[in-house]
Amino acid sequence: MSFTDAVREMLTALGANRWFRIAVAAVLSLVVGTASLITYRATSQIDALMKGVPELIRDVNLKQNNPVAKQLAEKGTLDYGGLVLGNEAFAARFQGLFNEEGKLEQIGVVTATLVGTKVPDWLPRSFVDAPLLPLGLGAIALAVINFAAFSGLAVPLVGVVLGSAALWGIARAFGRIDLSVSLAAIPALLLAFALLIRALLMLLDRASPVFAVAGGVVREAMRLRIAVVFAAVAIVTIPLLPQWIDPSSPLRYQVQTFLSRSLDAMYLVCALLTVFFACATVAFEIRDRQAWMTLTKPVSRLSWLTGKWLGLVILNAAILSVCTLAMIAFLAQMRARPSIDMYDRAAVREEVLVARAGGSPVYRELPPAEIEAAVKELIAADPNARADIEEGRRTELEVQKPLARVVYEGYLNEQRAIGPGEEESYTFTGLGAARELGAMLTLKYKFYAGESDPHALYPVIFILGDTPDARWVDKQFVAAQTNVISVPASAIKPDGTLVIRIANLRYNAKAPEGMPSFVPGDSSLGFDPDGLELLYKVDDFGPNLLRAQIVNLLKLSFVAMLAVTLSSFLSFPVACLVVFTIFAAGSLAPYLATSIDQYRIRTDSGFLKAVESVIRGIATGTEFSVRAFGEARASGPLVEGRLVSWEVVVRTFALIGVAWSGLL
Repeated sequence: MSFTDAVREMLTALGANRWFRIAVAAVLSLVVGTASLITYRATSQIDALMKGVPELIRDVNLKQNNPVAKQLAEKGTLDYGGLVLGNEAFAARFQGLFNEEGKLEQIGVVTATLVGTKVPDWLPRSFVDAPLLPLGLGAIALAVINFAAFSGLAVPLVGVVLGSAALWGIARAFGRIDLSVSLAAIPALLLAFALLIRALLMLLDRASPVFAVAGGVVREAMRLRIAVVFAAVAIVTIPLLPQWIDPSSPLRYQVQTFLSRSLDAMYLVCALLTVFFACATVAFEIRDRQAWMTLTKPVSRLSWLTGKWLGLVILNAAILSVCTLAMIAFLAQMRARPSIDMYDRAAVREEVLVARAGGSPVYRELPPAEIEAAVKELIAADPNARADIEEGRRTELEVQKPLARVVYEGYLNEQRAIGPGEEESYTFTGLGAARELGAMLTLKYKFYAGESDPHALYPVIFILGDTPDARWVDKQFVAAQTNVISVPASAIKPDGTLVIRIANLRYNAKAPEGMPSFVPGDSSLGFDPDGLELLYKVDDFGPNLLRAQIVNLLKLSFVAMLAVTLSSFLSFPVACLVVFTIFAAGSLAPYLATSIDQYRIRTDSGFLKAVESVIRGIATGTEFSVRAFGEARASGPLVEGRLVSWEVVVRTFALIGVAWSGLL
């Protein structure tokens, strides 16, 4: 017997030993339980501060010489329950947060800044936002440890613990603290994937042809190491992503970059696994006539195809689950990085790791009678249009339609253009829920001004409300780039409407006596139809992430069904090519729609016009057939902090998960 075989036999015997499994489970459970309780104690103390500090500072007034307000403005500190929160470095910041009436604004920012000085360095930011998270993660870890120990994986569990500790120690020895956490997490995540697959196989162990075929697919993927290799690519990539993100950039951009790359990595890995393995497991079984042996048993063709599809869906669900767990874990590491300022950290909490709904302003409508009158004036002033109507080359309706569109769009463009010294009001509706919630809203704007020089700053003033005492904000923006300002919920009227006035003015706080403080801007400014949007929180990041991953899994389930179906009558390479083509067309459907809208052949040749019509018809048909797949977007809205609603999930399930897959 070789040395390797002897070691393998010894480890197998050790893993089968009952007392060894009990000892492993007991020791690791004690360590995890103790760490969870210590962490929960720290998070509960921080949570008590986060709830109590706002109540203490909500009604303070600096002009009334309130002691708490004076302490914040002069010392940058706050006495709370025997603790001194903050430090003198915050005094200058806090002074600027008191308005003209002496009231403190942005209470959430002040609270986070004060309490942040009492957060231990070892405590992840995600635990601060969710005090019960340590207990939840501890319970999951205990379940994983005991399941691994008593399901025959006690030795691999010990090996993973020792391997993770070794990787952590090596990276720490070289001073790479962040890298040590990333390297230590990789073996643990790989073990979590193996445990999840084993648990899913136990659930598939049922007396059903569909479940039997699905279990065979999962076992085949693990035996051939296909699923292991693809899963390992994503599991290794996600923990290492923070090492490739520039820590000097704004924190919100770092977090968004991490989320985007993590979601893209896991989705792409699952898509590639689905296409290759789905086509292989069906096409090769038919080619080698293994399917004949299966179908001679009491297994129908429908059960066989459904089982193949179900096995692929289970593999994708396992990979997405473990990768999502890794993403959440290292999101905590990303959030703990230094921010540019307290507003940058607040943006991560209030604009990225949330689920926000958005709304555009309600523009004034041009009455039909005025549109008709304007169109008649344009026709009367255009001799070519009149000649076309009189000579029968075009009907009057054909002439009126494009002119009516020009008149209508011109009227809307006028509302989105503000000349120097001018002011325009924009009304947002349906904000009753945001007013009751009381959280800060975010106004996103993308303006164009003058030549839109990216190196120049252009002035603008926002008046948040239509009352004489409305708060106003003086800003300088970079043209053709997205900018944001915060809007307090108190500016919303009781009927749920909010009027925001935008003035093309420049404010000079140091204007000489007798000279105006407000002067017209240097050039006109304007914006596109989607250049002004108001966003407000409607849900938390966790539920939003769950809905987004359900949408991604539903899209992958359709790809699996497409691959299984096509490979049942096509060879492996042809099936892969067709599935890839349809998948790429569906993913690029939004961009294809834009290309079709812009596609033109500038020529008077009738032949080339016919060619254009044929190309447009093929592209339009392709885009229409896969439009629903491209519109079922989840990762993009999640990264932008936008709501992925249950309506989107249900629509994706009904159209892609049921109708499309069922039709195949």
